[in-house]
Amino acid sequence: MKKDIEKATGYWLLATGKKAVNFGLRTSEKTPFDPSASSGQRCFGLPTSDSRLRTPVFGLRSSVFLLLTLAVLFTSCEDIVEVKLNDENLNLIGVEAGITTQDEPTVFLYKTLQVDEDIAYPGISGAEVSISDDTSPSNSITLVEDQQKKGLYTVPQNSSFLGVAGREYTLNIQSEGTTITAKDKLARVEPIDSILVFPSMRGNKIFLAVFTYGKETPGIGNYYKWDVFVNDSLVTNGTRLAVASDEFVDGNYISGLEVYTDFHDTKKAVKERKLNLGDTIYVKHTSISKFAYFYYFQMINQSSTGSLFSVPPANIKSNFTSSDGKPVLGLFTARDVSVSNKIIIDQKLEDQLRKP
Repeated sequence: MKKDIEKATGYWLLATGKKAVNFGLRTSEKTPFDPSASSGQRCFGLPTSDSRLRTPVFGLRSSVFLLLTLAVLFTSCEDIVEVKLNDENLNLIGVEAGITTQDEPTVFLYKTLQVDEDIAYPGISGAEVSISDDTSPSNSITLVEDQQKKGLYTVPQNSSFLGVAGREYTLNIQSEGTTITAKDKLARVEPIDSILVFPSMRGNKIFLAVFTYGKETPGIGNYYKWDVFVNDSLVTNGTRLAVASDEFVDGNYISGLEVYTDFHDTKKAVKERKLNLGDTIYVKHTSISKFAYFYYFQMINQSSTGSLFSVPPANIKSNFTSSDGKPVLGLFTARDVSVSNKIIIDQKLEDQLRKP
């Protein structure tokens, strides 16, 4: 029976690298949230990872270790530490670039800042920027700098250069005597069937969540990113990225994958909610390369800093190379895009947030 269930629902390999059982998966029936349903009928979207299982002995040792650590911390003397910042990797070049099957390519070229500088990244003007594919003969386009934003390069007026699934794209930048290049393969993505918005529970709290439905592209080695938009504004960015690997769900129909949950302080619901009455929601289901998947994985890890066991912050390795040998920050992505239907949050959905 267990194997049959696993075959039907599969596993997602989450961005954390853990195997999750029934992560955000529901039955194929697109039924509204029912507070009276049993736990087996609800979709909580919480990962149940093997790595979270621990023996009682391990738990006891962990508790003792934690108590001893806290005792040392609270009984130690307080010293003021002057942090010496490494100036070796200052004034580097950063690039944010992408091409998709739906949107024209854009490239933002900028200089990095010191950690204590709280200003916008300064764009770099005067660069020669081009994108080409791996066909024979190759198709290419030279981008032009936007007149309103320094360092932003876009497709010239009356021109178009959309991505094509199956092709590899190369970004070439000539700036200040340095050549910067990056490559990324644009993999095909299966069209998304639909999305639904309904409540998802976390303990005794209820939040609105976005669920996707669709078939996973057959063949191991596919990676995905879901961009969730509320009133045409992207909400899955920074610490709220939604990426996954198909390692354990190859070719399956994925029914009810929870790609976004509107977590907020329920006491300040009106101010902190992202999904509100009357909002319009849609999702862009996109393919990403293996390199991009692990790049986003590192972003998620570093966004969770602050605890004793956090990953030390560091520059994330990019897919750019520079002729001067210096590291280049950022990422160049090539993505196939499938856009979902649109959902408007109505009063019926809003009423379901009330506790039963």
